[in-house]
Amino acid sequence: GDVYKRQNIYNDSCARGYTMDKLSRMRREAGSAYPSPGEVDAWAEGLLIGSEKVAVEGAVLDDMPIRVPFGNSPNTLVNRYVKFTASDGRRPFYGYWQPALNTPAPLLINLPGYGGSITMHPQIADLGYHILHVSPLGYVTPEKTRDELALPDGNWPVLPNTAAGIPGGYGDWLSDCLLAIRWAQARPEVLPRRLSLFGTSQGGGGSLLLASILGPERVRCVCADLPFLTDFPGSGLEGDAYSLLQPIYEAVPAADFWRRLGYVDTVSHAHRLTMPVLLSAGGEDATCPPRTVERLFQSLSGTRQYTYLEHQEHTHSRSSMYLFSAWLRLYA
Repeated sequence: GDVYKRQNIYNDSCARGYTMDKLSRMRREAGSAYPSPGEVDAWAEGLLIGSEKVAVEGAVLDDMPIRVPFGNSPNTLVNRYVKFTASDGRRPFYGYWQPALNTPAPLLINLPGYGGSITMHPQIADLGYHILHVSPLGYVTPEKTRDELALPDGNWPVLPNTAAGIPGGYGDWLSDCLLAIRWAQARPEVLPRRLSLFGTSQGGGGSLLLASILGPERVRCVCADLPFLTDFPGSGLEGDAYSLLQPIYEAVPAADFWRRLGYVDTVSHAHRLTMPVLLSAGGEDATCPPRTVERLFQSLSGTRQYTYLEHQEHTHSRSSMYLFSAWLRLYA
């Protein structure tokens, strides 16, 4: 028994050593390829300016997503899908509008995790905010998830497309979000200067990127729960999400690969995230490991909070709802 125990300890040590060697190599590669702060500034400003040149129409639909077989609630009697159509001919995409009871009210933007989903947060809506959940790139419609847009393995192409430098990456994803935000801010019942963003996983990472693009003069605060798109080299390209990048990493020059990802790495945007930022990580989260979130937290300045939830897996949780609520009450 002692022999096997010693052998297991040796194997674990070798595995940790291999992982550290891999992370060190990836950090070296990324360090020489990642864009400079000035290049990130230009990229963010270019996305914002580009989106402002595109007209957008938002049609509030009659579709009610919650049907009788799945129960109902008072909120769903007023919540509605919104179809967004842009003047540049991009694929239409959808949002889900949750209006506040009393108006005018602040605006919250909620973004999806890495999948074809639209989520509702009645606990947050009941605190007196308008919420627009945006589903970029047309992955979700009121009738169905458009699985034909997915990769053969069922995952969505937005992350691999980003690393490969082809259309349908996060530049397009974020541009859709910017159009939807502009639509929501123009609504008469919205306080346009009271904008905040929140989300889990990709939703958290996307919220941070959008906050960077819009800047502290437009965004009051951000809540990023278990944020994806954070410290790509520190992920080792492992786990259910970051491993989607492995085939691209093996197929394109390393410098191109890391430079493209560097523009959508939330750590690259830390110098721009000077509004209050809430971060959380889960001790049992193998998808977006805590070390990546901690790297971002250490890079931030200004008002910030990091909560480590020891037994939290990679999923929405009641804990995140309470964290969101408190942070939004303080700053939104």
